[in-house]
Amino acid sequence: MLNFFKKSLRRKLFFTFLFIGFFPFFILLIYTMYLTESKLVKQTIDEQFAQMQVTTKLIDRQINTLQNDLKFLSSLDVMDDILADDIDKKISHLLEQKAKDINKKNILFFIDNNSRILASSQTNNLLQNFYLKEYNQKSAYYIQDKFLIFYSKVFASFDKTKALGYLVLKYNLQNLDIFLSQQKSIHSYILNAANGTTIGKPLTLNLSFNEKTNHIINDDYVIVYNRLKFFPNHWYLIYGVDKSTALATLYEFTRFMSVAAVVIFLFVLFLSLKYAKGIIKPIEELTQVTHEITKTQDYSRKLLCNSNDEIQLLSNAFNTMLQTTSSALKNLEEENKRRLKQYIQLINVFNTIIQTQDEKECIRRSINEIKLLTDRHTLSFEKQKPEKSEEQYIDLYVTDFQNAQKTYYGSISLGFSHYYDANEQKLYNAIAKMVTLQLERIRLINNTLSVSKAKSAFISNMSHELRTPLNSILSATQFMMRYEALSDEQQDTIANIESSAHYLLEMINGILDIAKIEAGKMDVKLEEVNLVDLVKNSTNLILPLLQDKGLAFELNAAPNAVNQIKTDPKIVQQILINLLSNAVKFTQKGSIIVDIYTEDKKTCISIRDTGIGIEEKHLNSLFNDFVQVENIMQKKHKGTGLGLSLSKKMAHLLGGDIKIQSEGLGKGVLVELSF
Repeated sequence: MLNFFKKSLRRKLFFTFLFIGFFPFFILLIYTMYLTESKLVKQTIDEQFAQMQVTTKLIDRQINTLQNDLKFLSSLDVMDDILADDIDKKISHLLEQKAKDINKKNILFFIDNNSRILASSQTNNLLQNFYLKEYNQKSAYYIQDKFLIFYSKVFASFDKTKALGYLVLKYNLQNLDIFLSQQKSIHSYILNAANGTTIGKPLTLNLSFNEKTNHIINDDYVIVYNRLKFFPNHWYLIYGVDKSTALATLYEFTRFMSVAAVVIFLFVLFLSLKYAKGIIKPIEELTQVTHEITKTQDYSRKLLCNSNDEIQLLSNAFNTMLQTTSSALKNLEEENKRRLKQYIQLINVFNTIIQTQDEKECIRRSINEIKLLTDRHTLSFEKQKPEKSEEQYIDLYVTDFQNAQKTYYGSISLGFSHYYDANEQKLYNAIAKMVTLQLERIRLINNTLSVSKAKSAFISNMSHELRTPLNSILSATQFMMRYEALSDEQQDTIANIESSAHYLLEMINGILDIAKIEAGKMDVKLEEVNLVDLVKNSTNLILPLLQDKGLAFELNAAPNAVNQIKTDPKIVQQILINLLSNAVKFTQKGSIIVDIYTEDKKTCISIRDTGIGIEEKHLNSLFNDFVQVENIMQKKHKGTGLGLSLSKKMAHLLGGDIKIQSEGLGKGVLVELSF
């Protein structure tokens, strides 16, 4: 959705104009429809509560008036006529007249202490019985069915302690509808929430009277109710106002605003489309011209615009940029051609320099090539460093590999006093760097050849000059050790001589083997061999050593192990003997286990011992020449430090490798040969 706006400025402008033009009106419409409605509803509730308070006061006043009138009548002296056998017509006339004053639906009558009606505003109930709920009060009222019963105790005027009976007013509750609203849009009535008795025209509402006074708003009415003060708790005065009437003005205004909203929206939509198109059109023309220039590479094009505003300024700047770009491209093209030509010439210079074989030839050909490259024929090589020369020159420093430092070799005099620019200086410096690198390369090759010759001579001398006397020493010591006339001390001395001679011979043989491998002169003769048999033959050679130390030995071949392999059995056997000898040498007790298996399509032979182990920090250095890890076994077993190094090099000849693992001192070693 966001990409829909991001990829089009026209859409952004269109929706921005539309938003700015219509959004305030839309907010006003929402405010009118919702906030104004809530205010009108609140105002209606307040008005109805006020009207309800007035009606409640009128009803309370009516009840107080009726109660006071009844008390007044009961206090008149004419009530003494009740004592006569024939009731005076004055009392009946008085009751009838007073009942008419109140309302014709009401009945006013007198009952004696036996609850018998002796006088009444209606003659049809004379001498009937009427029982009050309470007789112990002088004056009170209560509700019975649809009537409000008022009563007041009557006493003789000549004796205020002599009770004659009760004056009773049976007031019809429907008379209270005169206090209710008569408007069509306002429904007011009195409801007995306990039994559903109503006074007035009720509404069909499902109300819950949980509070003394409250208001309720539903889809059709705004309802307020209040509990009547002089009635039981379940009598309520209810006002219900038609919502359509209360909000009629708002609804009319909303309909007007809705129509106006459509008109305004269409108007804003038209203006948004018009101005968005007017702003974007020159930019689209600019974009089209840009695409055409990119496609045709014709920077002579111009953009025509007659908007006379910021877009016109943008078009003029764009046309200026095109002219500048066209000129820059031409200059750049010429410069690129020149640089490419110079680059090719520089490569030729480098190729010529690196083909030189000695230092003099390198200097001579370098000077000639620089002359051809720069078209300057005044260049020369100076062995001595120039002093205060006005001409530019480049010093050549080469590495003295014996002393590991840079030494002055000479200078190339350029034959001019100032460089053309910084790039020209960098060019000469690069050529000078190449010349010095070639000079160092020539020197390094010469030194390497000299070292190689010296190494070959040394190995040859060791082979012919050292092995022969060592063999003679070994023969002599072995002969002398069989001579019985020697003392124990002499025997130990001769044994020490023999051990040292063996040690030297072993080191010489190892050095000779390493030299052969590095010189590529050790031949590998591949043949089909049985791997298990080859391993057994190798282990048989070290069984005496195992038995002397009392070490357990175990040889396991996994089911997936390959029996027949193509390899050099002599080299494999020499590697295994070296590895097994190390395992026996550095294991005092426990066992040595040899496993043959296949892993990742490689044939593997692992040798695990329970010997002294190796610290992790020493594992990486074990395969270096003449390296021995310091441990407690060195005093007993001296070594040359060539066994593992030579074994790894032999493994590489077979296309394999050797890895060593150990968890630390005293935890043994695992050596894995794979090929």
